[in-house]
Amino acid sequence: MPLQNGARAAAAVAAEAQGKPPHPARPRPVVAVLLLLFRVAALCASASAAALAATHGAALRRAPFRLLLAADAIVAVYSAFEAAAAAWEAARGATLLPEPVQLWFDFGHDQGFGYMALAAASSCGGGGGGGDAAACARGDAAVALGFAAFAFLAVAALVTGFRVACFLATGSRFAPPPAAATY
Repeated sequence: MPLQNGARAAAAVAAEAQGKPPHPARPRPVVAVLLLLFRVAALCASASAAALAATHGAALRRAPFRLLLAADAIVAVYSAFEAAAAAWEAARGATLLPEPVQLWFDFGHDQGFGYMALAAASSCGGGGGGGDAAACARGDAAVALGFAAFAFLAVAALVTGFRVACFLATGSRFAPPPAAATY
């Protein structure tokens, strides 16, 4: 079974004390770096959408655009915290919370906030800004960036779903090593 968060350091110390070669330090953080990229992309898209929605004064009189502003601001704050957690994991190799809690937290919240961003963007996707062409373009850009934030969160939810499946199958968030060929 793959080693979890703190078990790597303890196994390396125990192997060194017994004179055995130490276990490999840790798996390559490819998945953690991918999650970091998706979370930073979701942060950029949702923060940009919130900024564009906030500067579209005429549309803010309509409830769907206020929902878009609030949802994208919430998703931006969530994405900032999750990007920091993903950077921590990529740099240190350990999760901030205990591993099962962190995996289920990420998986559930990625889905919840992703669907919130999708619902907010789709609620105001059909109507224009009701003003001049520049204001309508700003509103359309805010909606498009809201959809982009959803797309990045959806891909992050797929990656965290893979990590949850690996955890359920092996007891660790890492994919099991390939089986050795027996000839």
